[in-house]
Amino acid sequence: MPRFHPRRSVLAALALWPLPALAHSARAGDIKIGHAWALPAPVGDGQVFVPLLNVGATEDALVAARSDSAAIIELRRNARYDDPAEQAFPLPPGQPFAMRPQGRHLRLIGLAAPLVIGQRFPLILDFLNAGEAEIEVHVERTPGT
Repeated sequence: MPRFHPRRSVLAALALWPLPALAHSARAGDIKIGHAWALPAPVGDGQVFVPLLNVGATEDALVAARSDSAAIIELRRNARYDDPAEQAFPLPPGQPFAMRPQGRHLRLIGLAAPLVIGQRFPLILDFLNAGEAEIEVHVERTPGT
């Protein structure tokens, strides 16, 4: 019969404890907001990527974003400049919403300063039902680097 070892139990529990220093996330109502990141960019335009998940029972939508780092932020379906901006990004319940380079993203227009690797800046996301969430965007070449 296996013996109970309190020290091993504590060590096992600590190994499973979440490590907030490794990633950042936020929440607005039923919307979970994952690691927000931006590509480095000179003054002009930039791109932000934010994974979202609606854990509620009803549909919501990302309807706007704003930051002192840019004059305007558009919701974009792809990287083409000749396509119109989206009015909203629908967030159906239980379906992850990914953003990525060359795909859906937040376009920062009229950057106040270049986006430099290692920099962080605040961004406010506005949701139709969940309200606002202020998050921190990390400037990186790829997410988590």
